[in-house]
Amino acid sequence: MGQPRFAEVRQSTFIAAPPDMVRRQFADLDHHIRSNVHPKLTFKVLAQSDATARFVQEVKLLGLRQRDVFERQILPSGAIHDKSVEGFNKGGELLIDFAPEKNGTRVELLVRLPLPPVIGILVRPLLEKQIRREVVAAFAEDKYDLEVRGYPSVAAARTTH
Repeated sequence: MGQPRFAEVRQSTFIAAPPDMVRRQFADLDHHIRSNVHPKLTFKVLAQSDATARFVQEVKLLGLRQRDVFERQILPSGAIHDKSVEGFNKGGELLIDFAPEKNGTRVELLVRLPLPPVIGILVRPLLEKQIRREVVAAFAEDKYDLEVRGYPSVAAARTTH
């Protein structure tokens, strides 16, 4: 039996905010939950430190509710690596990288999700198309949160002082 096959999507976006702020916002699970940054995603933080987190994420893809436990590592470069250790997409991963670009940040995302056995190769194009659509929507939500709503939110800033 060969290697497990993966659906793989690479996507990039520009956000008009400094890299350290964009990185903090992407890594801030509590903010994402409190501000409902991604209405189609549900997060529950199980454990968290400065460089790691363990969380549950639920999403609907191809009409199926998918629940995964992810372990997150903030890499020395500042990139975020999330790996599914339990659930529907076990073995899947997301890698998010941040690079300074004129007047903001270039965010690069790689999503790799395992394909279901037998039918995987058949559903791969459809799954990759939906993943890309969801990633583009999520990027737009993060962009709105950072550029329009303002991160950190005024309410959050009040509660931390």
